[in-house]
Order: sequence, then C-alpha cells, then structure tokens
Amino acid sequence: MKKEETEVPMMIAQIFVSPDRDAIVPPFTSKVGKSLLGNPSGVSISPLKKDNEYLFKLAKDQVVLEVRGGEIYSFEVGGEEEKVMSALLNLTARTVFNSKWTVEDVTLTKACVPKSSKFVLEIKTPALLVSPYVKSKRKVFTNCPSVLFFTNAIDVIQAERGEDKLRETLSALDLLLWPEPSVMKYSTITYAGKRVVGMMGRFTYSILNQDEMVYHILNDALAKGIGSSRKNGFGRIEIRVWD
Repeated sequence: MKKEETEVPMMIAQIFVSPDRDAIVPPFTSKVGKSLLGNPSGVSISPLKKDNEYLFKLAKDQVVLEVRGGEIYSFEVGGEEEKVMSALLNLTARTVFNSKWTVEDVTLTKACVPKSSKFVLEIKTPALLVSPYVKSKRKVFTNCPSVLFFTNAIDVIQAERGEDKLRETLSALDLLLWPEPSVMKYSTITYAGKRVVGMMGRFTYSILNQDEMVYHILNDALAKGIGSSRKNGFGRIEIRVWD
C-alpha cells in the first residue's frame, strides 16, 4: 500500500465533568458531551464514562439511566488534533438535562498505535458497520478489515466510495491484516427514539506487513471510532498491541 497522504496527527481529549444534582440522562449518553461542547463538527464525542466504562442503556433494560450529583464523569473527544482543539474552545459549564455540569479537568493524549506484529481491538460502544461497496442503511456484522476500517480509510486517504484509490486501499487492508480467532457480540440500544443494533466484541489481527498506512488508519480508528455515527459516540474502541 503506497503512502500517498501525509499523516495527520490524531488526538483524544478526555474531559472530566460533574453534575450539580441527580439527573436522568438519555439512554445513550453522548448527548451530554455534545451539548457541553455546543455540538461541534469534525470530531467524535463518546458517551459518558464512569469507572472506565461507557454509560449507555440496552434497549431491554427497563430502568432509566441516572447520574449522581457531585460525582465525576468523563467523556472523550477524538479526531484530528486541530479539530479537537477547536472543539474544546466551546467547552463551558452548561445546564444540560436539568443539571448544571461543571468542567473539572481536561487531559490530552495523542492517538498513536505502537508498531507490533499483532493487536487486539475491543469495541466498547456498539459499532454500526456499513458496506464499503453498496450504499445501504443495512448494517454489516463481520471482522473483515476492509469493512471494520472502511470509514477510517476514507478519512485517511480522502476518497469516496467507488473510487479506485479507496478500493485499492481496502483490498490492501484485507491482505495486510489477518483476522485471528475473535469474539463477536451484538447490543441493541435506543438512540433518538429508535432501536439500533450494533456490533460489540474483541477482535484480534496479525499485521503481516509493517505498512505505514495501516497505522494511519488504526490511529484514526482509535481517535474517532469505527463504522458510521462515530460523531455520536458509536464504535468507540480500545487497541492493545502484542510484541
């Protein structure tokens, strides 16, 4: 795979916030962070986190999702370094979902996956994967690299579905990343009043050739997530590398 684009630095900002009172929040809590930032464009905003776990409610759960006044929560803003910093300019205390949220701290981390021969990718919020070849509202459930990292490849090489440049990159991904035995699960959540089925799980890949473009795509996935609706917090991932 040719390195045709200069790598754009990717960043994750973790924002620590606290509500002043108990409050009921939406079943998929990324709306809190989006509201605190004034709904910025060009970045992905995660659901709230507590004790290192994202807060979202499965559709089958009957209880409402609540936050506790005075406790510390966090959420992530990921994307190109310049766009993340721009989004943070709008960060301020706001009243959201009947509670005033104050900003307690912000940490910045570069999204950079170390080079290795193998990595484990864990999907932490439901991923909504789409076909790289057919434009459809139907979601795809697979660990095929060209599907999993389709939207990230678009980001990195700045191409659109159907372009030769993108097809070549996706074909190369399927040759460079070898899927190993993995665990795939499914979760149904409610978002904007609709039931949404997304993919969860833990996926292992061997890297057969140390191509720089692979790492550009992995860095984009780490910062922004995978699949569609990443800006709303779907498809948040963690990556652990093996030597």
